[in-house]
Amino acid sequence: MKKIYLFITLVLFCFSLNINANEKNDFKEVHVSVNGLVCDFCAQSIEKLFKKEEAVQDIDVDLKMGMVTIHIKSDAIMDDVKITELITQSGYSVEGIHRVQ
Repeated sequence: MKKIYLFITLVLFCFSLNINANEKNDFKEVHVSVNGLVCDFCAQSIEKLFKKEEAVQDIDVDLKMGMVTIHIKSDAIMDDVKITELITQSGYSVEGIHRVQ
């Protein structure tokens, strides 16, 4: 009886770990190297534009590195063309796009 109880507890524990892991990875991450980011206004304009997009979970702008990190919802798609278009609309140029798995 103890073995059955222990087995059920172990299975439930593993199942709960899997649920928590899925909650942490509910977005995809894209790193965009952007030329021309120099001030907080630059960062705010890009953040504002991307947050209007339904596919975007969150966005981080690193001025020192010239890097924009976009967190895309797991059930959404945002291709490189759209990302480049949004950055270009903000007045900056894209140097490279790297998707994190």
